[in-house]
Amino acid sequence: MSSSDLDASGSDAAGAGAGKLRLLCLHGFMQTGALFRSRIGSMRKALKSRAEFEFLDAPFQVADAVTPEQLAQFGGNGGGGLTWFKWRDAAPGKRPSQSTQYQDFEITYESMISGLRQHSPDGLLGFSQGATAAALLLAQLAERQAGGHDLDVRPPRFAILCAGFLPRDPAYSSLLERARVAVPTLFVLGDADALVPPERTLELVATFDPAAAQLLRHPGAHMLPTCSGAIKAAMAEFLDGFKGAAEAGGGGGEGTAAEAEAEASAAVGA
Repeated sequence: MSSSDLDASGSDAAGAGAGKLRLLCLHGFMQTGALFRSRIGSMRKALKSRAEFEFLDAPFQVADAVTPEQLAQFGGNGGGGLTWFKWRDAAPGKRPSQSTQYQDFEITYESMISGLRQHSPDGLLGFSQGATAAALLLAQLAERQAGGHDLDVRPPRFAILCAGFLPRDPAYSSLLERARVAVPTLFVLGDADALVPPERTLELVATFDPAAAQLLRHPGAHMLPTCSGAIKAAMAEFLDGFKGAAEAGGGGGEGTAAEAEAEASAAVGA
């Protein structure tokens, strides 16, 4: 399932987003697309002239992946929200970011690929677990398209990944290290983040092509920082590197993987 700013506002979807970049947003652990939308109100308002936001739901219920005791330890209540990953080595107090054995990621991948097919976004916005899922999507999509699969999917031209982390499962950390994702990516990390310490995010950054990776630090904790001042300026500058193509093509249009790669390379050199 997914939701969008256009749907929520009741605007005309055929024309309201003309010239704007389209971002597919992946929420964090124990969140939903709708909750993530409410959490990034300042970003949506600050960047409304540049981007429209689509929100995707993760495929798994947290309550199905953990015990009630673990759910309470994580601060969950009720249904506990959604998760992009399931893991085999769950233990009391162990968060999924500490897992070394993921499972059923193929379901997560197909869920995200369906989101790309449905929305054909220009870029990705991911937070925490959603940022890691987005990074894995970029890596696995590149590998599959190189092997002749998923060629109908237009790869995202850029990504903004906040508080992401390198998976501790060797199968997925090696995927990222092998892929050396070259999609231009703005990594956002909080120096006071206790849930995903900065070094975990920097480990993820190190797997990307250095020419494609940019780093934006803020003094806060585990959150997307308020989109104002220097934060807004940095995000606006990053997005503006891709806006010309959106204006020319209407945003989210058809395109081949080779065309998307050429556009990304041009943006990096700008």
